[in-house]
Amino acid sequence: KYMENLKEILDNFHNKKILVIGDVMLDKYTMGRVKMISPEAPVPLVTVEKEEYKPGGAANVALNVANLSINSQVYLFGFVGNDFYGNELKKILSNNRINYSFEKSDTTTMKERIIGRSSGQQQHIVRVDRNETSQKNFKSLENILEVAEKADKIIISDYAKGAITSNLMSALNPYKKKIIVDPKPSNKDFKNLYKDVFFMTPSRSEALLMSKSDNIDEAGGSLKKEFNSNILITLGKEGMKLFPINGEETYIGTIPEESFEETGAGDTAIAAIALALSSSDNSLESLINAAKIGNLAAGITVKHIGTYAPTFQELKEKIESLQNNNDNQ
Repeated sequence: KYMENLKEILDNFHNKKILVIGDVMLDKYTMGRVKMISPEAPVPLVTVEKEEYKPGGAANVALNVANLSINSQVYLFGFVGNDFYGNELKKILSNNRINYSFEKSDTTTMKERIIGRSSGQQQHIVRVDRNETSQKNFKSLENILEVAEKADKIIISDYAKGAITSNLMSALNPYKKKIIVDPKPSNKDFKNLYKDVFFMTPSRSEALLMSKSDNIDEAGGSLKKEFNSNILITLGKEGMKLFPINGEETYIGTIPEESFEETGAGDTAIAAIALALSSSDNSLESLINAAKIGNLAAGITVKHIGTYAPTFQELKEKIESLQNNNDNQ
């Protein structure tokens, strides 16, 4: 029965208006073959075969929303540099029908992952980050608030690179009840920033850090009280645990996947959750169903090396196949 509910929610994913605000990045993947150890140092020598660029951070969240919602209007606000990486990011977003509005920062934050293949096995060898973390202030707050008013849901994608500030969050105050936050405890102001938002999706390590506790149940309980927010703690391979403001905590298990690469899974989960909640009545059942859908969507992402934005069709097929399995049991 519950799979039928999920299908029903999925059918309401279309034509949504979702606003994403946060730290946008460009992810670069450099793929190659590893045949030997470098003669200069005890490190793998990678012969580059191809390079590709994908949206990262808040831009990856926006791409996930666009892929999961047909005819959606996705609005993305953030900061990029006037440079090659910023232009590359804009190109990809335009090709994926994402309405972006970027203000200028010194450089574009870029993460390069070097992935080597030896004897058929792909392995993540090293990641090189070019961070731009200065404090940023949106000059176009009026534009953001205009979209915020009409949006079904607002996603705050905080990677602690300076875009999420108290200035921004206090301007968004009237819309707290439709805000979903992917938090970053390294944003030193996080205690004030996220108060009273509707929903938060910290990872296990983020939840423990934010709550200064050493077990998940304690962390979830105290974050829910402190922030007056529904808390969903993502637990990687072990699934998720929901701590609703009104109701008992609920554990959501994953379907084990053969391969598991966590890059971008949180971005996929929050995109799917925002879409699920934008078609719901905010009841406890809706929160649980949204978490289940987020969990299933992230389960598609983790099968891919690097970030991956699943399509609506892929998520639909996954839910249908689970429904068929249940029916046949």
